[in-house]
Amino acid sequence: MTLYNSTCELAGTWRTLGISPYGLTYFTPLPTTIRKPKLRRTVMRVTRILGVFTAAHASAGTAFAQMVERGNASLAFQVVSGGNDNYFLRDGLTSAQLLLTSANDTTITARRLVVALPAGNSGAVTYFLPKDETGRLGVTVVEGSVRSATGDHFSVGVQADLVFDGNATMGTTVIGAVRAMRDYVEGNVLHEIFNYAVASFNETTLRLHRQWINTTSPTSSAYKGADLYLSVPSGSPARLGVTPGNNAPTIDILVPAGGQDGRVTVAVMTNETSLPGLDTQRLFLPESMSGSQALQTALKGLANGQSEAAKQVSFLTYSDKFTAGGWRFLTYFGRDSLIALRLLMPILTSEAIEAALGAVIERTNATGALCHEETIGIDLGNQPFYDYKMIDTDLLLLPAISHYLLELPQGAGRAHQFLSQNATLQNGTYAEILNRTIHYNLARATPFARSPTFSNLLARRPGEPVGNWCDSDAGLAFGVYPFDVNAALVPASLRATEALLAAGLLDFAGFIASDAHAVGGVASVWEERAAGLFEVVVSARDAEARLENFVREAGLDGALRGEGGRGADVDADVSFYALSLKEDGEPVEVLNSDLGFNLAYGANVSRVFLRRVVEALQPYPRGLLTDVGMVVANPAYASNTSLIHVLDRAAYHGTVIWSFQQGLMAAGLARQLGFCEASSKDASVDTNPAPSPPPEWCSDAAFVQALRDAQTRLWASIRGASDEIFSEVWSYSFDNATGAFGVASLSSLSSTEADAVQLWSYGFLGLVDPGRGNGNGATLT
Repeated sequence: MTLYNSTCELAGTWRTLGISPYGLTYFTPLPTTIRKPKLRRTVMRVTRILGVFTAAHASAGTAFAQMVERGNASLAFQVVSGGNDNYFLRDGLTSAQLLLTSANDTTITARRLVVALPAGNSGAVTYFLPKDETGRLGVTVVEGSVRSATGDHFSVGVQADLVFDGNATMGTTVIGAVRAMRDYVEGNVLHEIFNYAVASFNETTLRLHRQWINTTSPTSSAYKGADLYLSVPSGSPARLGVTPGNNAPTIDILVPAGGQDGRVTVAVMTNETSLPGLDTQRLFLPESMSGSQALQTALKGLANGQSEAAKQVSFLTYSDKFTAGGWRFLTYFGRDSLIALRLLMPILTSEAIEAALGAVIERTNATGALCHEETIGIDLGNQPFYDYKMIDTDLLLLPAISHYLLELPQGAGRAHQFLSQNATLQNGTYAEILNRTIHYNLARATPFARSPTFSNLLARRPGEPVGNWCDSDAGLAFGVYPFDVNAALVPASLRATEALLAAGLLDFAGFIASDAHAVGGVASVWEERAAGLFEVVVSARDAEARLENFVREAGLDGALRGEGGRGADVDADVSFYALSLKEDGEPVEVLNSDLGFNLAYGANVSRVFLRRVVEALQPYPRGLLTDVGMVVANPAYASNTSLIHVLDRAAYHGTVIWSFQQGLMAAGLARQLGFCEASSKDASVDTNPAPSPPPEWCSDAAFVQALRDAQTRLWASIRGASDEIFSEVWSYSFDNATGAFGVASLSSLSSTEADAVQLWSYGFLGLVDPGRGNGNGATLT
């Protein structure tokens, strides 16, 4: 294979090449001081492929890949979502997701194929375009054809047979890093450095090769990389037409006229290391597990794999880490792992829980900050890179550890063995590494405890446009101090530290017994003062005027404001907690669902805060609840009317529905009500010991009923889009003629699409739907 290229030196960092690693700063490997010697990086020669393709011909009998038939896959299932058919496979060779535009989607002419492999977070995306004048093309996956494939240089991956009902041309193709694939799909950005070469072809076979920049074998031009193969199986009338070009080849799939469909086998492979998965038996507790009636109901069909949802969670979980979602996030994300863990933990085995916790601890940096995202396989050789720019991930670990070791039966007696475990990605035990995070979080929290002003809150890191789960500048409506981080997660992390200290489990951290009280004192200041800095009060008159304008701008029906039987107190001021604070401390006036973090993680949630929850869980647009789910942001009351369009129903973090946020809110409400309703204990999947004494509002029957009513409204909203419950995010449509909301895929409104399976959305498996007795989230579908 001849490559037209130039070469350059890669001296240990992306910045040496003068390219941005996809906008991810704090994008560094573990500090040298804590990396094990075998992980040290070396200067390597790299090949930069500039988009010039070769004309290397192969004979008709050339074998491009070894297509293999396997026995029964340990996991094989299909999910239809967002106008796409998704096929998932995991067996003894590989894990893979294959996505193809659904045949019944007639809104677009191109048929997109995506293959994503957790191994190296690698894969390929390509578009099949109609070549004929009809302007239409049908491409379908042959049932039962999705299976493992192996190739040269120990490559493994997935293959499937595609049937074309007409002539097609391959459009833009990206091979290699899933991040590069996402950049093109969502932003039409092509990275020259990630182009491929035509390795060989003839009329029945084609190999497109993507060589890793940091090949681990400098003497072999093909050792580390990814490949996309097309081949015509025996008996198929289809043929391939390949014409090399200066910038890109022309690749045609040719099907004879006369209505005879052409079958072509596509395979995508990489020789990155495949990950050992957690099967459902290792992942979920057995049905025989003792516990509440709700827990036993929740566990039905999980460990034995009868539940489709259980299989989907299993696909996303591995013995050394959990992945966030498919196809776009089949790699480690710390925040996603920890939030998913908090919701799923009651139904998981200790092995699964410790795999997720251990993955987070392993990737801690020298300061104690926790990794947001692990980037692997994008030509990085054997050295992954870690991103530490988020400020919320650091605060989620201690609450998860505390809940596991101190409250759940799975964690009983596990503390010493787990914390004394030696890390594999760096030197030290888990206890020694965790020590850094404990002190790091305390150091960040102390200034506010001494002087509780907005300037001592936790802000986004300098120069960073992101900081919490709303991972965009627009997602926080351009604020710098996120509400969830400061009002919920900082005090939750401190309370978890206090509890672990009081239990004697942090003796390695240099504390004494009395320090638990001191840490609790810091937490109290945050609990009492932080949320108030985000308080927004809009006069009744202004609220109605702003709401009227929002309804008009959003294309909604005026009846949603309160007329037409929905009802609302239009004479009362509107109060809520801001999504964020601006740099000068001014609240960003966006009603939001991040209240759920306080409910799920908070130790001392006040009556005032809970009243804000009740008010937020009202019908949209006055509140957050539509007929198809709870929106995460509502700018209806914002004085800055530009936010109506910044956070609209097409925005990734706008007036859209994120399933995990609904799960947090539902779990949090159940947790808070459980603190004062002894009868609810048997209806709870989770174990949440009640504080002593109970919260003061527990004695107010009318107030508790208001919370129950809010819970009922929330679940009615959740049930309205039960088919979407395990996907990542969706939007709404609104029919002004009927006044009804419907589900709209985000990809139909913007260039951003949603994952068909998203780890933290499966938190509903550990929740009880109070309107359906002792069922759990799985019964929604």
